Amino acid sequence: MEIIKNPHDSLFKRTLGDKEVAVDFLENYLPDNILNEIDLTEIKIAKDSFIDEELEESFSDILYNVSIDGKEGFIYLLFEHKSYFDKMSPVQMLGYITDIWALYDNQTKKKKLPPIIPILIYHGEKKWNYGSRLSELIEYTSEAILEYIPVTL
Repeated sequence: MEIIKNPHDSLFKRTLGDKEVAVDFLENYLPDNILNEIDLTEIKIAKDSFIDEELEESFSDILYNVSIDGKEGFIYLLFEHKSYFDKMSPVQMLGYITDIWALYDNQTKKKKLPPIIPILIYHGEKKWNYGSRLSELIEYTSEAILEYIPVTL
């Protein structure tokens, strides 16, 4: 009998890999203003994974393609899960987002990159206390300097 090394990874990939479950999850957890922009009837699961070998045991990702406002374009929804506190999670997710954009650009050569909505699923025992935005990790500085720092995540 084989022991499942990372049961949470298997659970997330199998469960959220099902189109109906994914749609139900997104309809229940995404804000209404985001749901109004996304057509979930055409959701597709992307096959590429953007987790490197070092992080493979800590992270599970599923990437979905959806259309935006009926236009040809994509939103990629990136799922992560954590069972421990890690204040660098937004930085790691930014790395995955830039990897997705680089692959997208290489494959499509389109002028614009698609928006990406990252979602962190935390299932630890303690309350998450690090915030959810990259901007929360960066020391406040003047507005002139902030203009050049990617803090919108």
